[in-house]
Amino acid sequence: MDKTIRLTVGQAVALFLQNQWTERDGKEQRLIPKACGIYGHGNLSGLGQGFMECGREIKFCQPFHEQSMVHMAVGYARAKRRLSTMACTASIGPGTANMYTGAAGATITKIPVLLLPSDHYGTRRQGIVMQQLEHVVEYDFSIADGLRPVSVFFDKIARPEQLTASLMEATRVLTSPDEAGAVTLSICQGVQSEAGDFPVKLFEKRVWHVDRRPPAESQVARVVQLLKDARKPLIISGGGVYYSEAEAELRSFAESFGIPVVETIAGRSTMGDALPMAVGGMGVAGNSAANSLAEQADLVLAIGTRMLDVSTCAQTAFQNPDVRFASINVLGKDAFKFAAEPILADAREGISKLTAAAKEIGVTPNEQWVTTTERVKKEWHDLASPTLIVKDGEPMTQAQALKIVNDSIPENSYVVAVAGSLPGDVHKLWDTRGDKKCHLDFGYSCMTYEIPGGIGLCMAGEKNVFVCIGDGTYLMNPSDLIVAAREGINMTVCLFVNHGYQIIRELQVATTGTGFDVEFRERDEQGQSKGDFLAIDFAKHAESLGAKVYKASTGEELGLSLNQAKSEDGLSVVVIEVDPHKMSIGAENSFWDIAPPMASKDPKVQELRRSYEEHRDKIQRYYL
Repeated sequence: MDKTIRLTVGQAVALFLQNQWTERDGKEQRLIPKACGIYGHGNLSGLGQGFMECGREIKFCQPFHEQSMVHMAVGYARAKRRLSTMACTASIGPGTANMYTGAAGATITKIPVLLLPSDHYGTRRQGIVMQQLEHVVEYDFSIADGLRPVSVFFDKIARPEQLTASLMEATRVLTSPDEAGAVTLSICQGVQSEAGDFPVKLFEKRVWHVDRRPPAESQVARVVQLLKDARKPLIISGGGVYYSEAEAELRSFAESFGIPVVETIAGRSTMGDALPMAVGGMGVAGNSAANSLAEQADLVLAIGTRMLDVSTCAQTAFQNPDVRFASINVLGKDAFKFAAEPILADAREGISKLTAAAKEIGVTPNEQWVTTTERVKKEWHDLASPTLIVKDGEPMTQAQALKIVNDSIPENSYVVAVAGSLPGDVHKLWDTRGDKKCHLDFGYSCMTYEIPGGIGLCMAGEKNVFVCIGDGTYLMNPSDLIVAAREGINMTVCLFVNHGYQIIRELQVATTGTGFDVEFRERDEQGQSKGDFLAIDFAKHAESLGAKVYKASTGEELGLSLNQAKSEDGLSVVVIEVDPHKMSIGAENSFWDIAPPMASKDPKVQELRRSYEEHRDKIQRYYL
């Protein structure tokens, strides 16, 4: 018989987690170096006591909202390139339900996080307990079961004996490159403090090797032949390039063979804007140069991307009638999208092998295509640059303010933007020369992610983190500032005040002809939300939560504020007043499938619908 040790379930979880490590390319690191949670009656004497007594090597952080703590874990895991993450624990009922949104974001964007919600009593001797959901026909159903559809692995622990196998499988999934997402162990609250006899071997140091999946030679051969035949090849760089640490290989591949590289939101800054073949962000929020090249391409090589509608312009971006697709992806489901010829492999391994094969077969740059790339890049620069200059006597636009932020921050910096128009503007306009990295998300585009996500980056050791957030998102959960201030996080939050959800207003106007109920206004005499903008003092509010605060409404004030913020340690908030209705320059060659109403008495809406259908039917297509 194996030697055993008697522990509570909560203690066993904590002791197991602090002994799990990952290894890739010879570098080891803790899988779960940090945990966060809000304790309640469902987890205080179980997981809470377990972390306190048996998980002392795991640093614990107390957030103020369960959704935020999952976002924090996601930001941390992204910065660690999915090789390390955080554990998140919540109490039964609303605490567990609050994790749903964060879990969905983690799974959709394929980021590993460990969720430890609390469940009802396993014995049922207590009867129906406070915050327990009573399902009509499923007597064992609980609030925690709502995490099942948004988790890549879920198990409900109702007995201590179930924990050993479940912990092992949960950790396997957490460290799997192609199964990443929210991993949930829902532990009945009485079981958390119940003792069991666990194998001593379970708590020994265990290293999970994250191997790089090599490509099959036959797959590489088929793709390199497509590359050889192509006259207008294009690379789409996605988040998988970043997680694989394949930036150097991508840049060398593109420059060697004269292939322009456009980036998805998740892949933004993987190429770096300084190189000749770097074209920047493509898609709905992309620049016109990237979208123009996508429109012309006869071969699209998608690397580490899910090919979402915001990147593919809802399947309208590629208009060459002879366009073919190839891909490098670790996950088969993504590799075969757009009927692509797939290379199922780690991005770095796939690019390296494809590079060698392309040199061997004699692939060379098409100088005419290289010239086209240079031309469309210059055209976009000449079009956008004048719009980014602050004009005397006019309100500063968001795009102009963003340009000042971009120019003012250090080269080795991170910009975080997720919801609203800001991530689109960063994707389109941000200059990543030097080592200016982008931490963006349109896969889930979750409001309230920005500040806790930025905290997660800082906790992972990243420096010079600048969070760009709109006033609408900020108002949803500003308590995250307290976490940053208490933890001594060095971070600057750029709070753009445009008095509403203005990107939604723009979409309303585009699809219905008018904007309604999205601006932060007082009620007028008719009871409509059309009065003056609400007088919200964001500066005083942020200051009350522990931040050093600066205010700017002109370009000069913004530059001075950013310089002051950079010289300070700790949390800074720069409140930036911008023109509420002037959006950044768009790319005319982009389309996002948001349909106007099919039936309306308003002639303006009828015309918008007719124009939408005509345009959609002309350019949207299946790629088979």
